Amino acid sequence: MFKDFISLLFPRCCVVSNEPLTKGEQFISTNCAYHLPKYNLYEPNESLSKRFLGVVNVKHAFAYYKFAKKSRVQKLIHHIKYKNGEELGELVSRWYGNALIEAGFGQAFDVIVTIPLHKKKQRKRGYNQCDCIAKGLSAVMNIPWETEVLCRHVQTGSQTTLSRVERFDNAASVYSLRDAGKIQNKRVLLIDDVITTGATIGICADLLLKAHAKEVSVASLASPE
Repeated sequence: MFKDFISLLFPRCCVVSNEPLTKGEQFISTNCAYHLPKYNLYEPNESLSKRFLGVVNVKHAFAYYKFAKKSRVQKLIHHIKYKNGEELGELVSRWYGNALIEAGFGQAFDVIVTIPLHKKKQRKRGYNQCDCIAKGLSAVMNIPWETEVLCRHVQTGSQTTLSRVERFDNAASVYSLRDAGKIQNKRVLLIDDVITTGATIGICADLLLKAHAKEVSVASLASPE
């Protein structure tokens, strides 16, 4: 009763649309979640896969939401990354995991690996958004996830103004392998929040393959078409 009274005075709102949440809804309204643009996971994502051609051989390339600037998807990702959105990130990643299972990928991976943040950035933010995604996927798909396989040893600024080639050059000098034993002879699902050019996740996938991962697939919560 008290919670119901408080919700009347201070209604909870969807973090994306700002519409009031109904009882039982968390963070994002059912209507908003339904209408966010999604990729068809039953079909290969050709536009995403092409970003890795000639760079690294990835088994599968997935994205859940279709990303566009100033869109509701961008607002969702921003909330997860910068507004203490750990629980939100885990929630939508559980939906993502169920969608992957329904599309036939429930038994396709042995371990989930996350793209790391630099230690300074993670201390400042308090969490790595990729870990939230991995946690949600792991819980639904019953796959272990590892945060200590890769290491980010250089802190870089925003890469939004860099070309594809410049991003690949940057990423190659930023990441290294920390613990190869956790991925050797395993089918790895490598996680990032958003895949744009594919530079960061492509370089990290290459590191895992060179460390004798059996195969590497990549997945993000969102990616531009």
